[in-house]
Amino acid sequence: MLTVTGRNIEWKIVFEVDFEATYSLYTPHVSSFISLLISYFLLGCTIWSVTYRYIPNHIDLNTTYFQIIKFSIFSIVLTYMFLSIFDLIPPVYGNLSSNMALTYFPEIIAYHWKAFIFMSFHTMETVSNAVVQAVRAPSVNISQPLVILKKPVQHVCLIILESVRADTVPLNQSFAKAVRASFSSGTNAAKVTPFLNSLWENSVRTTAWSTSSYTLKSLVSIFCGIYPLLGNFLKEIKYKDGFYEKCLPELLHDTFRTKSNQSKFHSAIFTTARGDFDHQQQLFQQFQFDKIYDAADIYEKEGYVPDVGMFGPEDTHILPLVWKWLDDSLAEAKPSRLFMSLLATGTHEPFTVPDDYYSREYQDFIDDIYVNSFLNALHISDRLVSDIIQGFKRRHIYDNTLFIIVSDHGYVFNDHGSQIRGLLSNPLEPAFSVPLMFHNPHLIAKSLTEQFSTMDILPTIMDILLSSTKSRKKSMNRLLSVSETRLQSIFSRYEGRSILRMPVEQQAERLTFSLANPGGAFAIARQYPRKLSYDVTNDEVHLYHLGHDPTESTDLLALNGDDSDTYPPWIDIKSALQPRRKWKGRWARDILDIDVFSQILSNKKEMESSSMSEKTKLDLNEMMNWAEQTFELTRLWTRLINKRYYDAMTIFRDKKTAED
Repeated sequence: MLTVTGRNIEWKIVFEVDFEATYSLYTPHVSSFISLLISYFLLGCTIWSVTYRYIPNHIDLNTTYFQIIKFSIFSIVLTYMFLSIFDLIPPVYGNLSSNMALTYFPEIIAYHWKAFIFMSFHTMETVSNAVVQAVRAPSVNISQPLVILKKPVQHVCLIILESVRADTVPLNQSFAKAVRASFSSGTNAAKVTPFLNSLWENSVRTTAWSTSSYTLKSLVSIFCGIYPLLGNFLKEIKYKDGFYEKCLPELLHDTFRTKSNQSKFHSAIFTTARGDFDHQQQLFQQFQFDKIYDAADIYEKEGYVPDVGMFGPEDTHILPLVWKWLDDSLAEAKPSRLFMSLLATGTHEPFTVPDDYYSREYQDFIDDIYVNSFLNALHISDRLVSDIIQGFKRRHIYDNTLFIIVSDHGYVFNDHGSQIRGLLSNPLEPAFSVPLMFHNPHLIAKSLTEQFSTMDILPTIMDILLSSTKSRKKSMNRLLSVSETRLQSIFSRYEGRSILRMPVEQQAERLTFSLANPGGAFAIARQYPRKLSYDVTNDEVHLYHLGHDPTESTDLLALNGDDSDTYPPWIDIKSALQPRRKWKGRWARDILDIDVFSQILSNKKEMESSSMSEKTKLDLNEMMNWAEQTFELTRLWTRLINKRYYDAMTIFRDKKTAED
């Protein structure tokens, strides 16, 4: 196993997308990889030498017994090669850095046999419905809005910033403490991100968890309100016939129609990133945007433009294309309602800034060089957001446009001395916690403190737009004049919720899931303040209590019951710790744990009450019981999501066949 800055590097992931899309992941380690291949070659030479030189001199190769052995070995190797080529090896056993041929063969056979048995008998409606109810957001009371919308909204502008974590917008002292650095004199939110800081104070604002620290998977949740697949890189795109729910551009086209049954909305997405990275262009097409603008359009318009960072030109080069699309759309005889989105990449590592900015304006915000590069990149992105909103004001559509500012995921800067910088195979919370704000001059600003997900963006946008349609109900708050039937039809389809409405009743904190970059490294489940993370590569489970241990320094599953004197003071050592659970091998075991699943169904109220209880010390037994149930739910959740993607593809193909 190769280890780089504390993370395991899976060689398999470099073959899962095009060379140009992944070279930066593995070119620094090509020499190690070549050494690995040479070792396999030498092993093969040794086996060949023994087989064809030593054995013929000592064993009669013509005996039936030896022929059977040789045929069996050949069959095993052939089967293993077939499973490898067609990507049928279970994730736990797919690591080429430590994968010697035949080592995992019995496990592979067991995996696929159990999977067949499981899929045949345990994907019944009861299981699926129970998992859906356990993981979906709490229902909301449509008649009880948490905020006020004074006037209707016509247009939508969704801006997605790259790698901006929640404690940097607005910037606060907790960020410097987390990265173990010190701000320079005068550094604060108003200096680093003056516009975003002002916008934050004048918006409906909160923090949210991203569903993935891999950008393209995160976008699936933001635009479509669905979870991504557990798997490295953009596995979702192989279901080219569409996702299992409508994404926002298509949903807007279908929901808002003219009397002549034409869509009222035109949609476009803009980014300076090149579209060939991991099927980005195909993903945007699958979202069903009317227009897609990326680095290729910039090159066509301006000629050669140097890259800034990893993916393409500086973000400001996309603005002329934004203004042209807006102006052309508004100049139509019957102007459409507009939905535009911008994916800004300026704050992606390694946080490169344009040369002219570096020479004239680069500032020392903090005493860590790498973190300071990020804050300068964020400072530039702050100007970009300001320029966009000023452009809307100049076109007199600011007042009736809903602006949403969010990040695709966060970033980890060796937080709290973790010695794990970046996002690759990183399950720490700063990788997933992001700022989220909804802004319109007629949407009264308010800070919301519940637990939200980026999957809530789609339902919230639809809530505001449906509340902006004409209604017989008259109210000073447009959110009270919405058609409840129409809005509920949207809410019932998606697992997220509108952040603008009050939950129906006091419930347990919601259960949310996240996937660590590149999507198949860690599966993370959290029901704040409890967090469980499953290490797919090493088949390990970790358990944390974020309330008592926000730095994730104490893995509760690693505690030794015989050494309770070393427990942190926030753990109740008087609680009778049950025997340690066995976690190895349980994820790949596709037999439904009926006992645990029965607890999930019968103990829901008990789980809710315990999650809301305020205790000064942590009950380990309670945490262990939660971990058992959450682990089983997470296992079932990954299978449910896979089944939904597959079913959507099957339904679409059956429909297309019938039409043909």
